[in-house]
Amino acid sequence: MSSGEEKPLWNMFDDVKTISTSPEVLMAEINSAITSLEYTRSTAFLQSRSASVSKNINSNGKLTSQYDARMADEAYKEGLASMAAGKLDEAVNSLNVALSKCPPDKTSAVAKIQSLISLTSQQLHKSSN
Repeated sequence: MSSGEEKPLWNMFDDVKTISTSPEVLMAEINSAITSLEYTRSTAFLQSRSASVSKNINSNGKLTSQYDARMADEAYKEGLASMAAGKLDEAVNSLNVALSKCPPDKTSAVAKIQSLISLTSQQLHKSSN
């Protein structure tokens, strides 16, 4: 760089690859990022707790994990049925239950549920306006 050339200025948009043109798309991306961050923090918090605190005892006296793939699947199906029936608030509630019961190692299922929560929340927000 010669003395006659100026040093390029830093721009806050240097690392931004694309900016959504639609406010709805931008809000959906923000909601999805927030949901992902909240899920990650919640999972880390729950995993940091001791095994005795993070486990529950069922009616048979056996320890069971806080995650239950069967319950998550049932709540997911209830959420889809509620979406199909136009009951968006019930769908969001069911999908949140599905997310809370879904084992964190099922990353594709977690991502799918998070995506549906975001989509349903958007539709719910649009219908309330």
